[in-house]
Formats: sequence, C-alpha cells, structure tokens
Amino acid sequence: MILAVCLNPALDVTYAVTALRPGTSVRVRSVQRRAGGKGVNVASVLHQQGVAAIVTGPAGGSAGTDLTAGLDSAGIGHRFTPIAGATRQTVAVVDADDATVLLEPGPVLTNAEWTAFTTSFADLAHEADVVTMSGSLPGGVPGDAYGRLIGLAHAAGTRVILDCDGSALIEALHDAPDVVKINEHEAASTTGIETDSAEGVFAAAEELHALGAKEIVITRGAHGVAARTGQGRFASTPAGTVDGNPTGAGDAFTAGLAAAMAAGLDWPARLRRASAWAAAAVAIPTAGAIDPGVATDHETRTIVQELPA
Repeated sequence: MILAVCLNPALDVTYAVTALRPGTSVRVRSVQRRAGGKGVNVASVLHQQGVAAIVTGPAGGSAGTDLTAGLDSAGIGHRFTPIAGATRQTVAVVDADDATVLLEPGPVLTNAEWTAFTTSFADLAHEADVVTMSGSLPGGVPGDAYGRLIGLAHAAGTRVILDCDGSALIEALHDAPDVVKINEHEAASTTGIETDSAEGVFAAAEELHALGAKEIVITRGAHGVAARTGQGRFASTPAGTVDGNPTGAGDAFTAGLAAAMAAGLDWPARLRRASAWAAAAVAIPTAGAIDPGVATDHETRTIVQELPA
C-alpha cells in the first residue's frame, strides 16, 4: 500500500460561465466539485492504475465533508483526521477565454489536532510500502512538519518521497527523505543554483544531497528528468510531447515513482514509469487521472541514459 500525505487538501470548485465581467452579477452555467490537493491527486492516479493507496491528512467543515464524500464515491481509500477548522476551497471561474482561480488560505490546526494526526499517521506508516508527502503546509503545524513525519515513517521502516519546496523542504532535509522530487525551478530557488542547463540541474541535485536528501529527482518539463540516485546519475528523454492540461502532471509523476518503488523496480524503470504517467496526465483535462494508452506508449518509448559519475 502507498500512503499519500495531503496536509492541506482542498475541495476544488469550478464555475463555468459565459463571460466573467468583474463588478457585475454573473450567472453560473454549471458547477463541478471534486476532491483536490497534491496528495489527493497522487492517491487518485494510483487508484485508477490499480495500485492500493490511502490518502491521509486533516479535514473539517462542510468542504471537508464534501471532499471525503467525493473520495468515497470514487472508491479512493482515505483516513482523514477531523479538525474544527474548515478545509479550504479552490474556486476556478472559467469562461470561453480564460480562468480566474481563487485560493482560500486553509485551516489552522491546533496542537491537539496535529498530535492526533501524527498518531494516526504513525499507525498507517507501518502498513505502507512507500509514503508520499506533497504540497503546502496548513497553518498551526510546526515548520518542520514534514521532517517529523519522515522520522515517524523511517521508524516504521517505510521509505518516503517528498514533493514540496521552500522552507518546508529546507526543514525536512535535516531528516533525510529517501527521495526528494521537485521541478527545476523549485531546485533553483532552494539551492540558489541556476538550473537552466543539465550541468546546473545536477549541481543542484548534489547540493540537495549534501543538505540531507538521499536521492533526488528533478523534473525539467520538455527537457526530461535528472536523477541523482544510489544507483548512479540518470537523465530521461521524453517519448514526445502531449497536448493538453499540465496541471496534475507532477502529482502523476510522484504516483508513478511511488508505484515503481513499491514494485521493486530499478531507477531506469522508475523514471520511465513516472515520466510516462506525467505525460499521460497532460492528456486528461483535470488533475488526478491519466490516459492509460498514453502511459503505456510513453513507458515503452521514454529513453533513460546513465551518465558518468
């Protein structure tokens, strides 16, 4: 089982309108609501691909109720810790030309709620083959929240994939996450090293390793993926471009990487699967799902090259 941590989940609400005119009353043509947040997307992709997964995090208020109901409806396993605050909503207002997105700040957890979540997480970590930790932190949790969860996962003998940036990542590096997965822009902002070349990307990976990450995967969009691992340094080349919506591609990459790790695949095979699932997510209009045909095709044709140390 793969345990997907989503500390700041969201109920994603999409309003479709004919035209958005600020300062006027606008009639909404349709409303869609779905469970969202990076960890939720990871669990959703895994579930679609037949990989056992549970998503966990804090949830509260009517938005939290709608979020868990949506997961139940989709058959996605979850174990959320109840909180008094309301789960945030993201509201996208979409017309024929553009989309306007409103992002709520999210709840503030109490010390007791954070303790209750960590207790539940520690139990779940013992059941997991791999833990993924993705996204932003809600208010009220300690700055080293991910580091503390990494410690609990390691105490349970479970490997961790960490996908976050900024101060949350810096704090977590002290606790030696097994794999740090970030994009080239996040790697540059975290390390201060320019990542506009392959040399720069691998230099940033080496810096992240020096700061505590055991293995590092840096996604580079159309330029592929760079990985600094215990098996060596690898670079992957995409099988081709896919037209569509890139939102959620990073989460699909994390899902593919976790699935490949849990299956015991080596690093070249992990990168082929993760890259293929990311490409397949672009072919789907909404996050949390992939096109199986694209995934199969790209996993076959993605090229992974081992580089000199």
